[in-house]
Amino acid sequence: MSGDVVIKIEGLWKRYGLPMPELVSKALNLVRRGSQENGDRRPWALKDLNLEIRKGETVGIIGRNGAGKSTLLKVLAGVSEPTKGRVEIHGRIFPMIELNAGLHMELTGRENVKLLAAVMGLSRKEIDAKLPDIEDFTELGDWFDKPVRMYSSGMLGRLGFGVAVNMRSDVILIDETFAVGDLRFQNKSLARVKEMREGGSTVLLVSHSLETLQFVARHGILLEEGAVIASGTALETINAYETLVFRSEQKRLEHKVRNSISSEEVNIFSARIYGNDDRTLTEIRAGEPFGIEVDLRLNRSLERPTFSLGILNAAGILCKWNISAEDGMKEPGSCDRYLLRAWYPENHFSNGAYEVRFAVRDGASSDALDRITGILSFAVTGPGRARGLVAGKCKWQLLPQQCGAEKTSSAGL
Repeated sequence: MSGDVVIKIEGLWKRYGLPMPELVSKALNLVRRGSQENGDRRPWALKDLNLEIRKGETVGIIGRNGAGKSTLLKVLAGVSEPTKGRVEIHGRIFPMIELNAGLHMELTGRENVKLLAAVMGLSRKEIDAKLPDIEDFTELGDWFDKPVRMYSSGMLGRLGFGVAVNMRSDVILIDETFAVGDLRFQNKSLARVKEMREGGSTVLLVSHSLETLQFVARHGILLEEGAVIASGTALETINAYETLVFRSEQKRLEHKVRNSISSEEVNIFSARIYGNDDRTLTEIRAGEPFGIEVDLRLNRSLERPTFSLGILNAAGILCKWNISAEDGMKEPGSCDRYLLRAWYPENHFSNGAYEVRFAVRDGASSDALDRITGILSFAVTGPGRARGLVAGKCKWQLLPQQCGAEKTSSAGL
């Protein structure tokens, strides 16, 4: 292992649960009509991980629930043994994988700090020197000398985090503990982690707050079903994670979509998203124009058929609603079967998953005849972060009001 690599993972596999006894396994195989397969069928929490993390790196580990993030930290912390493979860590490690890990509920905060420091190998003199900094950082006040069993979860997090960031550790493992305390305390904690990184500590953190990860971490690892599916800079990994989530959401919405919809007023035979080349799409690149096409039949004659299309995000928030008459579409002649097409030349949708809703009414009477949800789903993906409901650049200006030279000359007068 090269001198600056502090964590090396080779062929790491991890599964939970007790293995099936050999005799029971063989008996079950006989019951399964002589199946020759008698391997362990428990699911893998981690699959063939191979990673090298260097001194001073801050690595964000992201993934959906059940992807293996916390399991990886537990294996690195030595709380859980690998099923297969090898993990090598050089230096002192401090794991923050649970708020109350290593804390004794009957001891005070001060006594717990002394105990944790002693476990980490600090001398009494070193502990006494660190105590004021930890007490000041945690901002627990009088609670610092009260039993930990009286603490709230936020106070436990402050105590554990205060110990972690004030002890001399080569590797720090953080699992969702940035959320403790108020916004000011969280910002102070983030600033301290950045200081530790610059001081040469290696930090691995798991957080569902992508903003936190992008602010603190320089590198990222994306886990899915226990395997690494993307890695790179923090921003690159976050983009890969968001695309994974958006595609998953699009698939979920797709299950709600009905290919053939019949109601009293209208029959929808098919609906699709299409691009510039008229090719059917399920995923649209951010900023690229697209169209919605609906093959439909009206079940009664309308004097002025008027159509509406609404686009909602995965949270059910209406992002865009267009009405054919307001957009200048002239009513066609008397007919019952139509191919409705709506083109969106300006695509300002933020990255995400979307659902299309449809409505029809008679423009002559303004009465809504039918509203149909879930006729289509699609995803918008791109290189940028998903922020807000709409995307788009704005023009920025920074206008200096008084430069440094002017300040200096003014002061000298």
